[in-house]
Amino acid sequence: MQHLSVLLVEDDPGDAGLIKYTLKYDQTDNQLAWVESFSALEQFFAEQQAKPDVILLDLNLPDSTGIETVHACKRLSRSTPIVVLTGHDDTEFALQALEAGAQDYLAKGSLDADSLSRTMRYAISRAKLEERLILSEERMAAAIEGGKLGVWDWLFDRNEFVFSDRWLATVGFKSDSPDLPGSADEWLERIHPEERPSFELAVERHLSGELPNYQCEFRLRHRDGHWVWLFESGHIIERDANGKPIRMVGVQQDISERKAMEERLTHLAMRDELTGALNRRSFMNIADREYGRIKRQKDYSVGILMLDLDKFKQVNDTYGHAAGDEVLKRFSHVVTEQLRENDVFARLGGEEFAVLLPHTEQEGVKKAAEKLRAAVEAQSIDIEEAQVIQVTTSIGVTMMHPDDERPDGGLARADKALYDAKHSGRNRCCVNIYNA
Repeated sequence: MQHLSVLLVEDDPGDAGLIKYTLKYDQTDNQLAWVESFSALEQFFAEQQAKPDVILLDLNLPDSTGIETVHACKRLSRSTPIVVLTGHDDTEFALQALEAGAQDYLAKGSLDADSLSRTMRYAISRAKLEERLILSEERMAAAIEGGKLGVWDWLFDRNEFVFSDRWLATVGFKSDSPDLPGSADEWLERIHPEERPSFELAVERHLSGELPNYQCEFRLRHRDGHWVWLFESGHIIERDANGKPIRMVGVQQDISERKAMEERLTHLAMRDELTGALNRRSFMNIADREYGRIKRQKDYSVGILMLDLDKFKQVNDTYGHAAGDEVLKRFSHVVTEQLRENDVFARLGGEEFAVLLPHTEQEGVKKAAEKLRAAVEAQSIDIEEAQVIQVTTSIGVTMMHPDDERPDGGLARADKALYDAKHSGRNRCCVNIYNA
């Protein structure tokens, strides 16, 4: 059994002798130090380097009495466990001592070796648990503050959410806002319709026991009307006798900035940085998807256009690459303005571009190509020193076909038509339709 270092604070020599005798009778060779006043206790801590394992504290000292003695001793000894000694057994008084910071309470009249030893060891164990709890709460508070987390409770039996001030501030509310939603249902109605199904599924999977906790990312409508991206994590902490959930607690984090960054990165990964048009990889992914639809649906048709700016090298050589970049951007803008919302426009590289025209018959594809050619020809591009550049485009036209080798077959045909357009005078559209 572990030997204890015990500090006795007792002004009555008779009571001190009784404690000494009781500890000696315990036969555990505990080390006992004795002081007779609070001032002597202060001196003890000032002179001693090693703290005692436990303090046995009488509340009626010459220079300190009552519950204030516990407060003063706690300030002095910090984490050292305290067992309060008193001459009478009073439950209410005991609770006051525990609330003041003591770990346990023992009446002098009921002292014996077993109860004293058990009480001291219990006080030490409780002090360790309290210290761990305090550290845990401090870490949690630091994590919540550092992570800018909001805290919430979902009270199922009351159909109510309880939020921390930070959580409410994230979506523009205060606890005293006159328009603060009152029920859980009102809050759930503020979830974006696109994320509502995934939110409900995540909650249900946790409530049913399929997942150990609930986690979900979703948008919630801010008080001023815009959408805020949130990440939430929580778990059930209370159920009734039938297993029905009563209370779930969790944390929430505003991830709007992260989502905006993800959207930006996705945009950069999918689009050409200069023109804003889709890049080759994105275009090929969409073309492959459209080819799949062609294979599955016999009445579905897709047109393919390959576009190339005529004599673009001369623009760069004559006016410089900055002017060439401006031409590419203006060209992309003109083409985009002429296309439908579901049409797909991409820069494949250099001055070469491509267009997919979903759900468009052959005649419609030809008309779209001529419309693009005319719009580009009509465009005048102003550059520095009041110079104006006019450019034209050559366009190769074809239709995607289910017997093509993936979409590459259709693109090769369109590229051949583009070659024909370039070598037959430029600024024109040439058609190359699939022949079995």
